[in-house]
Amino acid sequence: MSNPRFVFHIKSSVRWLAILVFAATVSVNLLSNKSLPVSIKILTVGKHPLAQEQRDSTPTTIYFPLVYQINAFMENTPIWALSSPPSQSEVALFRHTFETSVPANYAELHIFADTRYELWIDGDWVGRGPARFSRTLREYDVFELGTLGTGEHLIAVLVQWAPNNRRSESVTPMLKAHLEGTSNGRLQVLARTGFIWKSSLSSAWRQEAVPVHSWGLIGPTELLDLRLLQDNWMQPGYDDSAWLKSIEIDPSTPAFRPQLVPKMDQLLTSELYYTEPWVMTKYPLDRSIPASYYPRSIPHLINKPIPSSIIDAGLLSPGFAIGELVPPISDPYTLTLRVTNPGTIIIETLSEDTPLYEAIQFDGGNLSWQQLGDNRPDVYQSIINAAAGDHYFTFSDIPPDGLTFSVSNKDVNYSNFPFEQGVHAGRRLLLAEPVSDSSHVKTISTPDGLNLEFLNPPAYAVLDLGRTVIGRLSAQVSGPSGAIIDIGWDERLSTDYQRPLPFPGSLHPQWNQVDSWILDGSTHLISTIDARAGRYILIGVWGDAPVQLQDIRISEERYPLTQIGEFHSSNPLLDQIWQLGADTALVNMTDAYADPWRERGQWWGDAYVVDHVNRVAFGDTGLLKRGVFLMSNTLETDPSPGMAPNNNGLHMLDYTMLWVHSLYEYIGQTQDNNVLESTYPKLLQFMEHLESYENHGTGLLDLPQKNWSEIAYIDTFGYHSRYGQSTALNSIYYGTLQKASELAELFGDTANSIAWQNKAGVVKDGINNHLYLPSENRYLTNIYDGEPHEPSPYAQAWPIAYGVVPQNEVEQVIESLLELLSSDPSSPNVNIYGMYWVLEALGRTDHIPDALDIIELYYGHLVDLGATMLWEHFNSYLHHNASLSHGWGGAPTWFLTTYVLGAKRTGPNTWALKPTLTGVDYASGSLPLRDGTLHIEWERGTCQEAHITMNAEDNSSGEVLIPFLDPSMIITLDGQTIWEDETGITDIVAPSPNGIIITVNGGTHTINIHTDC
Repeated sequence: MSNPRFVFHIKSSVRWLAILVFAATVSVNLLSNKSLPVSIKILTVGKHPLAQEQRDSTPTTIYFPLVYQINAFMENTPIWALSSPPSQSEVALFRHTFETSVPANYAELHIFADTRYELWIDGDWVGRGPARFSRTLREYDVFELGTLGTGEHLIAVLVQWAPNNRRSESVTPMLKAHLEGTSNGRLQVLARTGFIWKSSLSSAWRQEAVPVHSWGLIGPTELLDLRLLQDNWMQPGYDDSAWLKSIEIDPSTPAFRPQLVPKMDQLLTSELYYTEPWVMTKYPLDRSIPASYYPRSIPHLINKPIPSSIIDAGLLSPGFAIGELVPPISDPYTLTLRVTNPGTIIIETLSEDTPLYEAIQFDGGNLSWQQLGDNRPDVYQSIINAAAGDHYFTFSDIPPDGLTFSVSNKDVNYSNFPFEQGVHAGRRLLLAEPVSDSSHVKTISTPDGLNLEFLNPPAYAVLDLGRTVIGRLSAQVSGPSGAIIDIGWDERLSTDYQRPLPFPGSLHPQWNQVDSWILDGSTHLISTIDARAGRYILIGVWGDAPVQLQDIRISEERYPLTQIGEFHSSNPLLDQIWQLGADTALVNMTDAYADPWRERGQWWGDAYVVDHVNRVAFGDTGLLKRGVFLMSNTLETDPSPGMAPNNNGLHMLDYTMLWVHSLYEYIGQTQDNNVLESTYPKLLQFMEHLESYENHGTGLLDLPQKNWSEIAYIDTFGYHSRYGQSTALNSIYYGTLQKASELAELFGDTANSIAWQNKAGVVKDGINNHLYLPSENRYLTNIYDGEPHEPSPYAQAWPIAYGVVPQNEVEQVIESLLELLSSDPSSPNVNIYGMYWVLEALGRTDHIPDALDIIELYYGHLVDLGATMLWEHFNSYLHHNASLSHGWGGAPTWFLTTYVLGAKRTGPNTWALKPTLTGVDYASGSLPLRDGTLHIEWERGTCQEAHITMNAEDNSSGEVLIPFLDPSMIITLDGQTIWEDETGITDIVAPSPNGIIITVNGGTHTINIHTDC
C-alpha cells in the first residue's frame, strides 16, 4: 500500500476502506477529523483481502460528506509489561483509565493481542479473542459498546502470551487497541494503547507449566495460584498505583521460534526422525513483509451451555499421600518418616519404563519395583517391610519438571512431606488410584449449575458431557488456603479402568490436558483462558478440609451456527449417521476448520471435507472464505502448504490442490469474484510449482518418495499413492487443472485457461494410457522408477471421483473398486478421510445402493461402538492419541444430502435436485441457501412411480433431474402434465442423456411420476 498511515474512515457497513489514491487534489487537514462536502475521484489500490466490494480499476466520482481521519488501528502502539525476553508462556494484566467530557452515542473498542486476550470495560466482561492469525495477516476484534456516558471509564485486558504450532503464528507478546466513540456526529479516538497504560506481569500463572502437547501444538497448561492473583484487578477502584507503565515494543522483533514437530518414518511408526525441546529464542525474520491488520471477518464465537452429568465420584488413593518434588529442590532429597507399628510401606511412582533403582532408595538401599498393569498405566509400586522407628526415602536425579510419587500413610508419620502444585498437574491424576465412593462428594443440581462439595479430600468426580466439547468449565470455588483443584479433560474412558486419562502417560506421552488452581481461602470464579476439549472432565481435589465448587457450568466455544440442513429417510441408521456428521462438523468449526481435541490446526484436506458437511448442514461460507485467504497468505512463503496458519514447512501437494478446488467452489456458491483478485497470483504460483513435478514423457506428476508431510497425504493408508506417477494424485491434478482453467477464464486470463485445459487432457490421457490395466479393468496405484505398484482402492476411487475414467470403462472400474475395498470395517484398507472419495466416486456414477451398503457397514460399525461423533480413523477407539471428534470423516452427511436426497447448491440461491429414487423408500430434508432453505421430500411407489415435493424462497430457482427415461412415463408439475409420450409439453422440461430436466422457480411445487409396470 502507498502511505499506510492515512485512510478515509466511513461510518457504514463497510467500515474501513483501502488506501485511496486521489485523482483530484482535496485541501483538508490530514490530522483532524472533519466532515466536508467534497467531490473526489478515488481508485482502490489495496484492501482487506476479505472485503466484499468488487474491484473497479477506473476512477469513480463520488459526492458525499466525507469523514477523514487517521487510520485509528494502524496508529495504535503495541505494548507489553516488560521489555525483557518473554518466558515460554506468561500472562500480563493491563489497565487504562480515561475520562469523557461528553457522552459518546456510539462507542467501539478495537483490539488485537498476541496470543490471546480477555477484555473488561468498566468492570464488565466483554469478550475474548482474537481469531487465529498468521504472522502477516491479522484481524483485530471490534466490540460494539453502545453509549458511553461522561466521566471516568476503565479498560482492563488480560493477555496470555502462548505461542504454539497450530492455532496462531505468534511473533512477540503484545497488546494493541483503541476505543473510539461518536459524539455530536464526530468520531474521536478516546483511548489507545501506549506507555501510559498500567501493566503487571502476573506471577499467579506458573510460567514453567508444561504445554498441553509437548510438540507445542496448542499452548501451555494453566497452573494458577489464586494467592498471587490481585483481587478485582479488572474493576474500577482497584489501586494500580504500584503497577508499572507499559513498554512500547517493536511487534516485528521476534520472541518465538516455532518448535520443530517430530516426523514419522515412511511406515508411520512411532520412531522419530528428530525432535527439539520447546525453544524460546530470536530467529531471523523477513521484515520486508509487515503484518497487516483488518477488522475481524467472521463473527465472534459464542458460548453455548452444555449439560453434564456425574458418572463417578470417590476418593483418590485412600491410605496414601501424594508427593510432589519440584525443582529447584535439593537433589538428592531426603524424606524422613517414623513408623509407629511394624508393617509394610508402599511407595508408587510413574515411569514409562522401570524406574532407575538408584533414583528412589529406602534407608540407603535399592527397591524392587513392579508395574501395576493396564488399569493403572505407567504406575510402578514397591512394597517395603519396615520395622518401627525412624526411616528415610532418598530421591535422586529428580527430573527438571519434577517427580510425582505416593506413599502409604497407615501407621506412618512424615515430618517433611513435599506437596505443591508443581509444573505437571496431569501426573497426579494419572498416579492416584480412584476408588469409587459417592458418599465423599456431595452433589446438588440447581438451575444455575451443578454444585459439588468434596467432603474428604483427596477426592474426585467425573463429569460426562455426552459428546466431545471444546470450551471451558467455570465454577465458584472455595476452600482452605493451599488446597489444590486439578481439572482435566479427555475424549474417552480408558478401556480397562473406565476413567478418563487427561494425562495418559505412555498411551499418549505428548499429551496433558490438566489445569490446576491453588486456593487462597476465599471464593473465586475459576476458568481457563484457553479452551479445553473432551467428553469427560475429571476433577481432583487435594487438601485436608472440604472444598466447594458451586455453579459448575460447561460452555462450548463454537462458531455461531444454526443447523438448517436435515436428512430423514426410511432407514433410521442413515439418519443417525447423517446427524453424527453434522454434530462433528459443528465442533470442528470455531475460528477455523480445525479438530477440537489433539491439534486444533486448520489442515486443508480436513477443512475441505468438513466444509462439504457445512454446506449441507449449516450453509455458512465465512469460514471457507477466511481459510482460503489464510492458505493464500501461507503461499507467500511455502510453495504447497498443508495447513494455515502455522504451516511450519509442510509440503502437501494434494492438500494445496484441494485449496484450488475450495477456491473454485467458494466462488461458485457465492459469486464473490472479489476473492479471486487477491488469490489469483498465488494460484499461478502454485500451478507453476505443480508443473515442476511433471514427467516430461507422460505429462503426469512424478513425485519422489518422501514422508507424507513433505509431499502428499491422500489418506492414512494411502502410502503408495503418495509418490511416483500416482493414479490418485494425478486424478486430483486433473481436477485441479480443470478448476484452475475455469478460474483463469473468470479472471480474464484466457491464455492460462486454455493452457490448463489442454494440460488436463494430457493428464487424463496419461493416466489412462500408462496406469490403466485393460485386461484387469483396474488402475495401478503408481509407477515408481519404472516399477508398477499393484492396484488399490485409491487407484480406482480417485479417477472415478474426478471423471478420469472413460465412460465405457466406468462400470468395470466401479466393480474393481468394490472388490478391492475391505468388507471388514475393523480392518479397513481405506480410512475414514479417504472414504470421502470412495463415496463421491459411487455418487457421481449413480451407484447409490453400493454406497449406502458401505455407509451402513463402516459408519454403522462406529455407531455400534458407541460413537457420538465421527472419529479420526475407523479404529480410533484402539489408540489413545487418535481423535474421537474429527470432521474429516463426515463424507456420509455430504453424500446423503447430495446423492440420496439429491439436493446440491449451485449458486447463492440456485440449486439442482436429482432425487435418487433408489436405495431407500423415501427421503426428506433441507438444504441451506444463501437467503433461505430448500425443502425436499420424495417417495417412490411401485415400478418407477415417484412423488416429489419441494419448497424454496421465491427468489431462488433450480433444476430437477428425473434420473431415468421410460417410454410410458408421464410427469405432472403442480397437477399439470408437462411430459408425456416422450415429449415435453412446456419449455420448462427437456430430455437429457441422464434423464428429464425440469426448470422451476422458487415456491412450493409437486412433481408426480407415473410409469406403466
